[in-house]
Order: sequence, then structure tokens, then C-alpha cells
Amino acid sequence: MAPDIEPTTPQVLRLLGAGATGAILMALGEGPLRTKELTERVPGYAPRTIYRYSSKLAELEIVDRDEEPGVPSKVTYTLTEPKGRELQQLVAAYADASFTRLSDGRIDAHAWGSLAMLADLWESGLIEELNLGSRSPTELAQIEHGLSYHQVNRRAGLFRIGGFLREEAGRGRQRVYSLTDRARRGVALIAGIGRWRRRYVVPKGTPGLTAREAGGVLRTALPLVTLPDYGGKCLGIEIAPPRGKGDEADAVWAMVEAEGTVLSCEGPLSEVDGRARGPVQAVVDTILDGPHNGLKLEGDEQLITTCFERLHAILWRPELDDTAELSYS
Repeated sequence: MAPDIEPTTPQVLRLLGAGATGAILMALGEGPLRTKELTERVPGYAPRTIYRYSSKLAELEIVDRDEEPGVPSKVTYTLTEPKGRELQQLVAAYADASFTRLSDGRIDAHAWGSLAMLADLWESGLIEELNLGSRSPTELAQIEHGLSYHQVNRRAGLFRIGGFLREEAGRGRQRVYSLTDRARRGVALIAGIGRWRRRYVVPKGTPGLTAREAGGVLRTALPLVTLPDYGGKCLGIEIAPPRGKGDEADAVWAMVEAEGTVLSCEGPLSEVDGRARGPVQAVVDTILDGPHNGLKLEGDEQLITTCFERLHAILWRPELDDTAELSYS
């Protein structure tokens, strides 16, 4: 990716999941490092692999490469401010919330590699189809993604091995696939990359995610939430695109089951107990930072606020139970 090209969300995910990129960002989060120091902080990778991926990060102006003349020359790598620093902080927060560390505190290379698989799942459109319920390979092959039945079947198998899909028994001998919690948590990183792109990659005034993509993040993540005090209630979240951008608006509808599980559902619902309205930016900021980020609430405001509080907790603060009382001041 050349510096004049705007990397898409899947491209950023694939970069983070490729080679030593994620480990390099984590190492540079502690401060500038010279080449030898960087290779020592990123064990398990050949030096030329570290050079290659640090150069890619420099091309995208995420890392600054400062070379001091001499024999041999001295090269120091530093996160750029604020572009590189913010991406590093996002990746570190996601890793803390969703990755299991090795005994020495490092993150396994396979964990980083899973981000490339998350990119494939997001880009294929399968995650959007599955976030409303289980689907068979035949049903998944019918959506508009340009993939044949055999390609869908093969990808679904790989996503299952990678821990993003769960295979279940359907009607008769038919098998169906559903999203795992790992896949649902993965959209937190997609939301974060969307905001990062909005701030540093795409033209000013352009959202890093479309309204439809932001809605897809919510539809995928909401089933992680339980609201035991709101059983039987319904909610709607309407997402508006920036003015003059020509994108379509989107809406997310959800029902709270009797025991409190929040389920995304097809809409529009004729009546809802609580409603939130706002632009893409406000929705993404609410997912990343918690409630009170520019959304207009109607009806049962506490239902919406509690839902977003618990969504934020389960995505970014896994040490807390999603029913814990949280406060955002």
C-alpha cells in the first residue's frame, strides 16, 4: 500500500495480521527503538521480516524511520504522533480485551494472524448475513458476494477452524453456521479502525465506516449483551450518514428476550421502547468510548444507555461482568 492510497478497513486488518506488524506496534508503544533493539523486542521473527513490515508501517506514516548517517548507519523507529500512536493504543486495547498472552507476556503470532481472517469474514459479507441468526452454506452462497457455493463452503470451514464460526446441526442432515463470541468481539476492532481512518486516512468529513457498516458492527455485537431488567423490551438505533456524502442511512433493531439476551432482528419494528438517533461518528464513538457521545435518545433512555454501557464493557473491559454497574462521568 503506497502512502497516497487510502487503506480500507480490511486492508488495515490484514496489515495488522501479517508478519510482525502487530508485535512491532506493541514494542514501539514503549518508546523509540533502534533496529537491533526492535528485533530483540520482537522475538520469533527473522530480522528481515521485521525490516519489511516496519518499512510498510513507515510507508503509511504510522511509524517514523529516522536514519543517522554513519558506518554503519543508525536507524531509529518511532510511532508517529498522533496517527501511529492512536493505532498502537487501539491495537493494544483490543489485544488486552480479546487475546490470550503467552507465559512471557507476548501475544502469540496465531492471534495476530486471526485478524487477517477477521478481514476476510467482514469483507465477504458473511458476518452481516450471520449476525441475525444461523445460516446453511446454501443460504450463505445466495447473498451477493461473488462467491460460489464451494468457495463459501470452504471459507466457512476455515472460519470455523479459526474460531469465528460455530457449526451446528440444522434441519435434517443439513449443517448451519453461526457467529462465535470471538467473531462478535472482533467488530470492536473494526469500529476502532473505522474511527482511525476517519481521523487520519480518508478526506475530512468522510466517515471511516459507512452507516451500513456501523450498523453491521452493532447488529453483530449486540447479542453479547444481556439486559435482565429489560426483558420483553425493544430498541431501535438509527444511523445517519454525513450530509452530502450520498451514503444511505441504516437502522438497527433489537429485542430483549425474557431472560435478558439482546437479539438483533429484522425491522423496521412498528414500536420500540427506546430509540437512539445519530450520525455514524456518534455511533462509532459510543461503541468505543461508552454512552453520551452525541446520540439523541427518545423513549426509555435508560434502556439505551444501559445497553451501550454493557456493550462497551463486554467489548473493552472483559474483567467486568456485562451486567456490572458502570458509570461514565
